[in-house]
Amino acid sequence: MGRKRTCELAFCKGVVEGTRNKRRCDNDRNIHLHQVISKNVKKIMRYIENHEDFTANDVNRDLFKNRLDKNEKGSMYRMFQAMVREEYLCEKEKREGLKVYSYAIAAPKASAPVGEKPPLPLETPVLSPREILLGKLREFVHMKSGTWNHDDWLWLIHRPDVHAFGASEGEIGLLLEEEKLRFWARKQ
Repeated sequence: MGRKRTCELAFCKGVVEGTRNKRRCDNDRNIHLHQVISKNVKKIMRYIENHEDFTANDVNRDLFKNRLDKNEKGSMYRMFQAMVREEYLCEKEKREGLKVYSYAIAAPKASAPVGEKPPLPLETPVLSPREILLGKLREFVHMKSGTWNHDDWLWLIHRPDVHAFGASEGEIGLLLEEEKLRFWARKQ
């Protein structure tokens, strides 16, 4: 496993892990880029932005002189699919059996008609630290199917995300037993 670094894709904030030849983004397990693609992402993106439309074969021919093997072409195709999903590219018709892509230029958002108020953004409720801790304990109970041993208990109370709430082992134990009772009550 090599050193971790941020993903090469401009729209992705994930961390890349992987071997010398394959680079995989932890945010999207479907994206793994072979080394030749990951080293040339910026070059590919410049190509994309400067062409009206293109296919994967066009990129292979113009940038790589047709040297990519089928696995590396597949890697580039997965990258294009991620770019479509993130609205960086648009899919167009097919040409010679291949998907045709184009760079998606963000259209300016239309302003609201005069007299209408723009919709208010939805606010997500803020959870208290106790509610967050209860959620973590509920997850533990479900993960262990309502039964656990002493080693599981020690692992839980020493988890940094559980330990960070500052609750004593006794408090965690009481909350955990309440969650266990709820779990078994729902099962019956």
